[in-house]
This record gives sequence, C-alpha cells and structure tokens, in this order.
Amino acid sequence: MIIGIDEAGRGPIIGPMVVAGVAIEDSLLDKLKDKGVRDSKALSRKSREKLFYEIVEIASAFSVVKVQPQEIDLNNLNSLTYQAVNKIISSMLYLKPNRVTVDKVGRETEVIVYLKLLGIEANVVHQADVNFVECSAASIIAKVIRDKEIDKIKEKYGDVGSGYPSDEKTINWISKIHEKGEPPPPFLRRSWKILNRIAPNYYLEKRGVWSW
Repeated sequence: MIIGIDEAGRGPIIGPMVVAGVAIEDSLLDKLKDKGVRDSKALSRKSREKLFYEIVEIASAFSVVKVQPQEIDLNNLNSLTYQAVNKIISSMLYLKPNRVTVDKVGRETEVIVYLKLLGIEANVVHQADVNFVECSAASIIAKVIRDKEIDKIKEKYGDVGSGYPSDEKTINWISKIHEKGEPPPPFLRRSWKILNRIAPNYYLEKRGVWSW
C-alpha cells in the first residue's frame, strides 16, 4: 500500500489550504496512469473533476485536512502543512502503508522523522506531484476540494476570482469591500502583506492573536 500526499492553496489570499492523501495498492498505480492522472496543475477543471471520481473509485481510501485562514494567520505555513500531512498519515495507518510519497515543501523534517519512527519508507521529494502518480492523485483531490470551497464563497459573496494575489479580480474585490468600510470576510488571509497596499485596515501581523 502506498500513500500519496499533496496540497492545494498555499499561496492564495482567500480560502483554506487543502491537504489531501490518497492510499492505493501498488498494483493499481498503472491504472491511475492509464486514466490520465497527473499533476492537477496540468489539467483543466473539468478533467480534474472527472478524475476525482475515478481516483476515489480506484483508491483504498482518501483523507483531507482543511487549514483555515485563521490558523494560517496565526502560525507558520510550513509548520501547518507538516502537521496536516502527519494527520493524514496517522488517519491511514490502519491500511499499513509501506511507502508514503509527499510533495516536499521546505525541509519537511517533521514528516520525515514521523515516518521514520513509524518504520515507513519516506519518499518526500520536490515535484512529487509531477513524478509520482500517487501524489498526482492527491493533488487532484486537494485541488477539486479547494475549488469547491471557493465556489461556496462565490455563492455567498459574489465573484471573488481565484483567490490568488496575482488575480486582478481577487485584488479588486478585496479593495472594493475595504473601501466600503466592510469588515474583513472570514475567508480572507489577513497576514498576507499585499493587504498593506490594497486594504491596510485588514492587515494583521502574525503575533499570536487573530481578531477583528
């Protein structure tokens, strides 16, 4: 049994970061490849959503951790990522995996040490979502769920764009509600420094306190 783990949404200013894990029998990895599973960034949204259900059908299990903006505003993002990855590993130990593949972020020491303590092979490498199909599958699960989270926000608040600071639609939306004097929405990452420029009243430094 192999587990692949990847995340979606580390960089956006809006919405949660989603970390996903997919557990699959070694003998079924080629089946994922044959279905067209690859890094989610190389796929259209329609393709990702189609593959999502095929991955769920083939996989033995999947696990998801959502890290909310309030947590991100209080803590180091890498540490939060490692904690989420370890939660996913812990949730799948009943499957007795022999290897865990993780798309590496930073040093990832906490994850590597945890896997070593468990006696599980740690395949923690950069670009794992490109080079290992189990990690590609996890990237698709994470991205589809993250997209659905943004859809929920749009249903309530209108078109906020993709949520990334590079998206002009997202930046304009934040600037507009700030100019109106509205309180910061709960899905906004208030510790992102771009707020100093576009919505200074929303910006909060990471000082261990999050409040409006």
